[in-house]
Amino acid sequence: MKAIALYKLLLVLLISVALPVAAAPPLGRDNMPAWRYTVRPGDTLINIAERHLTDVGYWPAVQKANQVDDPYRLLPGTVLRIPASMLRRVPAAVTVETRNGAVRWRTATGDWQEASEGQRLAAGSTLETLDNASALLRLADGSRLLLSANSQIVFDALGAFAGGLMVDTRLRLQRGQGDITANPARRANQHLQIQTPAAQVVVRGTHFRVGVESDVTREETLFGLVGVSGAGRGVSVPRGRGTIARVGESPIKPVPLLGAPDVSALPTRFEYLPLRFPMPRLPGAAAWIAEVAPDLSFTRIVLSRSGRGDALTFPDLPNGEHVLRLRAIDLNGLQGIDALHRFVVFARPFPPGLNSPGDSATVRSARPPFAWTSQQGVGGYRLQIAAAPDFAMPLHVASTTLNSWEVPADLPPGKLYWRAASVDEQGQQGPWSLAAEFTYKPGPGPVDLGRAAVEFQSEVLRLNLPPAPEGLVYEALLSPDPELREVVAQAQASDGALLLPRPDAGSYYLGIRLLDRSDNTPGPLAVQKIEVPYSRLWLLLLLLPVVAL
Repeated sequence: MKAIALYKLLLVLLISVALPVAAAPPLGRDNMPAWRYTVRPGDTLINIAERHLTDVGYWPAVQKANQVDDPYRLLPGTVLRIPASMLRRVPAAVTVETRNGAVRWRTATGDWQEASEGQRLAAGSTLETLDNASALLRLADGSRLLLSANSQIVFDALGAFAGGLMVDTRLRLQRGQGDITANPARRANQHLQIQTPAAQVVVRGTHFRVGVESDVTREETLFGLVGVSGAGRGVSVPRGRGTIARVGESPIKPVPLLGAPDVSALPTRFEYLPLRFPMPRLPGAAAWIAEVAPDLSFTRIVLSRSGRGDALTFPDLPNGEHVLRLRAIDLNGLQGIDALHRFVVFARPFPPGLNSPGDSATVRSARPPFAWTSQQGVGGYRLQIAAAPDFAMPLHVASTTLNSWEVPADLPPGKLYWRAASVDEQGQQGPWSLAAEFTYKPGPGPVDLGRAAVEFQSEVLRLNLPPAPEGLVYEALLSPDPELREVVAQAQASDGALLLPRPDAGSYYLGIRLLDRSDNTPGPLAVQKIEVPYSRLWLLLLLLPVVAL
């Protein structure tokens, strides 16, 4: 029986050594971690008590707890366990290093107040981030906690002991997500516990994420080792794995996190809003989460989006360089390894909308007017017209303070492109608008009246012309006015034979032009003066009185 008991004792000791992080840290009588002090040359229990304990008379209790034979002769390198309740304690604080968006805080009994950068929050305080907000917090041991949007955290215990040689930090994440880099200096006796509604997370210098949603706690270890316990059982979560715990249930066995997605094909420059990032293919990805920061440090998250579609869209970002942090979410809801992607936004001042010529329009004038929408708060506009969509060799480049412009020279026939950009009051040009494609199709040319024959018949005036070119038709206008304001006869024909009712004798002006059948675009009028003689019937009527004599 004694052998079995000894075997069990040895087994327990081996397990405790193999899983040091999964087990809870050693606790004193007040449920706080004990301080592990490494003896230095010249140390005695009395001078240790004088330097670090609240009462020098506690040294016999330390001697007994650590089974020290001689309190005046301590072997250097020996580790003493001293309950935190005996140590001199000073209050520690959490510092708000950076904040973005609406971040607020309150004491245990106070009202909500706006949080500010550099602010120190004491134990018992609660911090909350609202929509599209984030806050970077620095703990007393140097740990950093980046709190995502719509998160709430309570600082239950913030204490520094033995002149700062031991720090005890206990936080309660009520909802949302925190990205934690714990104890970056890798100092001993730095204790960090994060309590959630479903689990407790205990760490010793690592990088990990904790998320709380409803009754589920999620933990993903990015570096180091994290202990997660719930419902009386715990697991150790190594680097690249994660676990989830539900209220009243033990954490699941750690599973591998999804790898970093390939972001090499994502856009690197945006000139138009909103910003749309197509999601790469990654087996096992059920959803995505993307965060945007001004730089690679990610000490400030300016926007965050998650979704299950083929793309994630951000409505707006200021001009400048940004970094996208993208990771996949698996079917367990665990977030995978991050991928970072740099991109540039150059969207302001916003380009105007192109009015005319509109996209795919056909213009018949060699010098058509160009018009676009007015933009508020800009100092002017720039315009380009080109024969190719890359605008490598523009035909026209112009600047104006108006929202319209006229071409100073005839455009070449064919397919053309134009675009416009806004210029701010400091002279900085924004992005070009999307180009509009249009076609300049010249109108019909003039009619050669030298080839026109006018024939006066008894009832009609007949014009004989060569057949009209394909797609065109002749139009003849007859007027007593050289400006053709009053038209007394009009006719159209494509075969060149135009018949007009014969007018009374006198002087008239005959105008002839070609029309495009497709849209009735007219060519220039060729006008000539003609004299319409009296008809033979009128001559007979004039001769009747003479015959009667």
